[in-house]
Amino acid sequence: MDQVEDTLDKIFKEVINAKNVILVIDDFHNFVGGEIGPGKIDITGILATYLKFAEFKIIAIASYTGLHKQIEENPTVLNLFSKVEVKEPSPQETIRILQRLAPRLEAKYNRFITYPAIGQVVELTGRYIADVPFPKKAINVLEEAMIKTDNVRGKWVLPEDIDRIVARKTEIPVGKIETKEKEILLNLEDLIHQRIINQEEAVREVSTSLRRARAKLKERKGPMGGFLFLGPTGVGKTETSKALAEIYFGSEEKMIRLDMSEFQSQEDIPRLMGSSGEEGLLTTPVREDPFSLVLLDEIEKAHPNILNLFLQVLDDGHITDGLGRKVDFKNTIIIATSNAGYEVILDALRNNLDFSVVKEKLLNRLFDEKTFRPEFINRFDAVVLFKPLTKENLLDIAQLMLKSIQQGLIEKNIEFIITEELKEKIVELGYDITFGARNLKRVIQDNVENVLAEALLKDEVKKGDRIQIDSKKFKIKILD
Repeated sequence: MDQVEDTLDKIFKEVINAKNVILVIDDFHNFVGGEIGPGKIDITGILATYLKFAEFKIIAIASYTGLHKQIEENPTVLNLFSKVEVKEPSPQETIRILQRLAPRLEAKYNRFITYPAIGQVVELTGRYIADVPFPKKAINVLEEAMIKTDNVRGKWVLPEDIDRIVARKTEIPVGKIETKEKEILLNLEDLIHQRIINQEEAVREVSTSLRRARAKLKERKGPMGGFLFLGPTGVGKTETSKALAEIYFGSEEKMIRLDMSEFQSQEDIPRLMGSSGEEGLLTTPVREDPFSLVLLDEIEKAHPNILNLFLQVLDDGHITDGLGRKVDFKNTIIIATSNAGYEVILDALRNNLDFSVVKEKLLNRLFDEKTFRPEFINRFDAVVLFKPLTKENLLDIAQLMLKSIQQGLIEKNIEFIITEELKEKIVELGYDITFGARNLKRVIQDNVENVLAEALLKDEVKKGDRIQIDSKKFKIKILD
């Protein structure tokens, strides 16, 4: 560090003596406080010594993130500078920049850029790449498209080349909807119902909304879809979200799940949005994976000011995080779940009330109790009511759960026969109108999974066996 300061001292003295030099320091945030490491040093001490001289002219260049995380943490240095904000060019200005740059790129890569490709690169990078400004993101994608253009079609860079590069960089289907995605969208109800029993309304609402979004019948400012799932515990609200993440986005890992009961205070906002000292639990995952499902569990328990943040997200499709960065939600699906007011649903079931009027009664209660404000509810594409599960529904759910175990045993070359008696016993032990299917998981874990695991470890069940589980004592029977 002493050697660095000696070198800088000589440079700074030369700047002052010359009187006609403007010193430019790029990535200034790497040289102000923070952690010392490769490419990062702290020069604030020696810099402060020279900044008081009028002859010492300096331009320091920093990103918004660097400003918030490093420079603003050092107010002594910050106060010695005047802040000049350099805004990114508009899409129209970026097109003109690319047009001027095109001849140089064409000579460099021996390719020709079509005008529609320039328009496409500006449109798609503007819509899908939020964390890099214009014109850099457009230039980067255009250069990558020129490098990877398929020579079979000649030397022209076409809009479909841009589509392919942006889709690969963002993992978002862009441009022409591919055949696979079309099939998923057209058959979404059937695909979700392979995992979800009952709840036809919820599945239909989500499916129709996604079809509208991907068909682009109208320009949307908000996310691809925003839904509020209301209903008792254990009726499939979270499971529907998981199924949608797997079917539409390709994996349950594409679901960003937040327990909103952890954000009951206004002081929790920095944890959600990020700050100079920590990444945001909401904003960072969405910045890193913008094509995903955001699940907000138990939304009613969040602080009212935190609910206000989601008004902007659902309205405009973006928000600014704690470091001043724009976070884009336009390619997410947002699902909020709540079991607030579930007693209204249970009373309706017990009294055989017409379920078509239950949603209105439930929403009126939530408004009267000030659980949610009408303007919050109105931001969602749909408020979906999940019905309590009947014993018949639970039999079907037990079948799904046991079938999952059955599939796991097939991989071990063991055939597990699922009997009606076993399902009925599981439902008998697990049925509770208040907790829905949640108890079934515990009953199956205790009486089926644990029994099978122990038998496998003791070699009581081997490859090639056909087995079933006795529904009275939950003992394994080896079949001939």
